[in-house]
Amino acid sequence: MVHPLLLSLLLIHFISIGFAATPAVSSSDAFKEAAELLQKSVNLTADPCEDFYNYACGNWVASQEMPADRGRISRFVLVKSKITEEMKEVLESTSELSKSRSKTMIRQIYRTCLDEESIEKDKSQDVIKTLKAVGSWPMVEGSMSQFNSSEFDLTRLISEVGIHGVSPFLDIFITIDTKNTTRRVVNIDQGGLGLSRSYYLNTKKYAKQIKAYKTYIFDKTSLITADYGATISERALTASVEEIFKLEQKLAKSMLPYESRRNHTAMHNVRKLSDMKTLFPLIDWPRYFKAQAPLDVHPYFESNPDVIVSEINFLKRLTRLLSNTEPRILVNYFMLRYSGSFSLTYDKRYDDVYNKFTKIMYGKEGKSERWKVCVAAAQGKVVFAASALYAERYFDKSAKATTLAMIDDITTAFIEILRENTWMDEATKKEALKKADNMIRLIGYADWVLDDGKLDVWYEKLVITAADTMAAIIEKSHRWSNNVSYRQLLENVDRLEFTYNSATVNAFYSSFKNGIIFPAGVLQPPFFSTSFPAALNYGGIGAVIGHEITHGFDNSGNQFDDSGNLHEWWQPKTRKEFSNRAQCIIDQYGNEAIPEIDTRLNGKMTQSENIADNGGIKSAYRAYMSYLAKHGPEPRLPRMAQITNEQLFFIGYAQTWCNKFKLEGLTNFLIADTHSPGKFRVEIVAKNQKEFAAAFNCPAGSKMNPEKRCAVW
Repeated sequence: MVHPLLLSLLLIHFISIGFAATPAVSSSDAFKEAAELLQKSVNLTADPCEDFYNYACGNWVASQEMPADRGRISRFVLVKSKITEEMKEVLESTSELSKSRSKTMIRQIYRTCLDEESIEKDKSQDVIKTLKAVGSWPMVEGSMSQFNSSEFDLTRLISEVGIHGVSPFLDIFITIDTKNTTRRVVNIDQGGLGLSRSYYLNTKKYAKQIKAYKTYIFDKTSLITADYGATISERALTASVEEIFKLEQKLAKSMLPYESRRNHTAMHNVRKLSDMKTLFPLIDWPRYFKAQAPLDVHPYFESNPDVIVSEINFLKRLTRLLSNTEPRILVNYFMLRYSGSFSLTYDKRYDDVYNKFTKIMYGKEGKSERWKVCVAAAQGKVVFAASALYAERYFDKSAKATTLAMIDDITTAFIEILRENTWMDEATKKEALKKADNMIRLIGYADWVLDDGKLDVWYEKLVITAADTMAAIIEKSHRWSNNVSYRQLLENVDRLEFTYNSATVNAFYSSFKNGIIFPAGVLQPPFFSTSFPAALNYGGIGAVIGHEITHGFDNSGNQFDDSGNLHEWWQPKTRKEFSNRAQCIIDQYGNEAIPEIDTRLNGKMTQSENIADNGGIKSAYRAYMSYLAKHGPEPRLPRMAQITNEQLFFIGYAQTWCNKFKLEGLTNFLIADTHSPGKFRVEIVAKNQKEFAAAFNCPAGSKMNPEKRCAVW
């Protein structure tokens, strides 16, 4: 018989040399589901210390077939596709027809959009009538054109297209005043372009894309010319296309790039409406706003209200550009952009032209099925009705409580990180702690949308019937939305207002609210499940929660205080230290090469998202460690028992960012998107965490355990 004391000593000895008890493995359905999800994704033959993205996402990337209508695919895209199918089912359902007029209306929009037979029969004449009502379009009318440059009216044109959400030259919109978040104001900013700005600035590098863009404009306007019943020579039309491109190129050069538009104080220039006559005299501003705003808002504009001009110098450059451009060219450009707002009403000929363009631009091999387009269109026209339909049918209400509890944990972890950091002075740290503590949370959907009565009151002035064509629906919904936006100038600001569709697969941070927003659509696998291992939830949606919290303290969000107001609450020395730490992130990402398209990441353009990624995972991991401290080790996954809790956290994090690109899609993503591609969101973030190296026992000097790491938070 072994003496009890000797038995205890032997047990301690066995544990110390690695003969600990076998970790518990859960055989629950949820853990089996999680294991199955991961087994389809991970490539455990890869070395996590050298190629973690392949280790965590290798099988997923290898097994994914790129849909014909996409140039890239990701976990987010797959969840969006699932929700699109779910919304199709809801919109086509006849068993749940509601007494709500709004829910009937969204189904009607969907049905009208699906009626391709009528669209083909119409041959786009419905939208052609709408275009003709605006005025002459010289480049497509040819000898039929009634255009007279002496009658050119920029105010009327910019008003017509503005009502339809089109913003050539200027973007004029209603927003919350960043220095007084209790009110809304008109904001006047630089407008948009047909392509991302970078394409116009390097036509040699992007010659293929530029050629495709010009060809698309030519082919589209050729069709419109035919549908107008006009004729124009190929040479004349080509010349007009070239004029439009050169105008856009000049406009692109006059605009500031995204990365130079992050100083919100510099972009908060308060002026009176009457000042706009001097700042941009090419528009009759009182007439413009009377045309835009509903009658009950006219007194507001007659009071000479404040407006915010984002870039005074841009208005000066734009005035010079437009003054030196022939009115005929300006009209052609306006009409081209305006015609784009009716894309749902064009027949198959136009689809074919557009598909040729998207194949070269994004690598898409085919167009989306019409029902997918129509699901998106219906949701976009009546967002809150869509939100109600999705939340009622598909949202697991228990997910809200679980998410809020995780937010509490991760906020606590972020606050601990703030308290512990040694580079902030005490005054700045005090304000930062207050901001983190006062951050609001909006989860799931706006509760009121589930009340049919309130929903119908919201949409009472939008009337869409079975007799309406798709062009009429677009016209009505744009004007209704425009009126709703302008009437907000007369209303109080509600920081707790939830404006997103519950079916949205994304998450957000609002500087104005100092709040994080998680629509219902993102609260599902692979990002989250109420019954998944906590490691996967904290690594998945938890890191996203941390990401959104950290946005409040990135290079943009840190300019706003705990109430969402814009002002400098940082001491100069601490602000400089923040910039130094952010520069490390900028340089780290900017040094990453993308050899397949001969370029590098834009570390400056992506810095806000990169700061949020790195801070987010740190908060989520700390929160998960607190979870383990409270509850003890979690059971491991079946058939993956070798994966520790800590390793599972990082694998769960990586699942969020598994993605796959076609080269064309990757090129466009790097130009147009402020996020880094998934591979870098996984690997750079992970190697910046010493906890990752510890979890996978990565040797010093390995790729994922470097000597130098970057960290802002």
